[in-house]
Amino acid sequence: MNAEEKSRYFQELTLNLQREGFAVKPETEEGLLPVELDGQLLCLARDSGAVRYRREDVADEHRSAALDSLISIAKTTTEYMSQMEAAPQLTASGLTGDYRLLADFNGVVLAGHPTQFGVQFITWAWVQERTGLNAGNFYGPPGGVDSYTAAKRDFATRSGLIPRSALFAPEQLTEIYRCIHETLDSGYPITEERQKCLESAVEQIETAVPDLDERVILSNDKELEFADMKFSQDSGMQLS
Repeated sequence: MNAEEKSRYFQELTLNLQREGFAVKPETEEGLLPVELDGQLLCLARDSGAVRYRREDVADEHRSAALDSLISIAKTTTEYMSQMEAAPQLTASGLTGDYRLLADFNGVVLAGHPTQFGVQFITWAWVQERTGLNAGNFYGPPGGVDSYTAAKRDFATRSGLIPRSALFAPEQLTEIYRCIHETLDSGYPITEERQKCLESAVEQIETAVPDLDERVILSNDKELEFADMKFSQDSGMQLS
């Protein structure tokens, strides 16, 4: 990675981390990017996508979870920025600006467009004997790494690489996650093999849905509201 590529990577990583509430300080003389949480140093990000940290800086559960989130963001940012640097320019009739061709399959393309607010991702369909593009689906840049994940998912299903029926929507994964936890927390006897299977599914869902905690809270709140309304209707009481 040369100096220009490193600068672009750190700029993109900074935007993605700031969206998630991290504070990013200027690059150090060693070429590392200091990242703070709640006014205290959490870690130092490297241009390779790795991070350096001290155990005392991630001693409690909150900061440890934040570090895990940061590492995931850095890994995903490294993945797509490496692709952006290596990808050829996407050329098509009527298309102007800097668009990189990240993937092309079965008449569908996945493109990346660098902007001052971060990389925007787009899926298009080739038309006019592959000279023009149509029906664009745009992701980001405000969404950060989630935009990249959503764009990859759209490309995979739109191009036919993966059947749509083989993928679960975030809302579906949230409810599956809740059901699994209800089973694990119920105390109902299950085999060790099944417990390990369910626990691994929980870990996969936690990785696949970045805003899972917020979705679970929202789902729980809606269920409680429904229960209150149902109780009110059944008992003839009016809740205020």
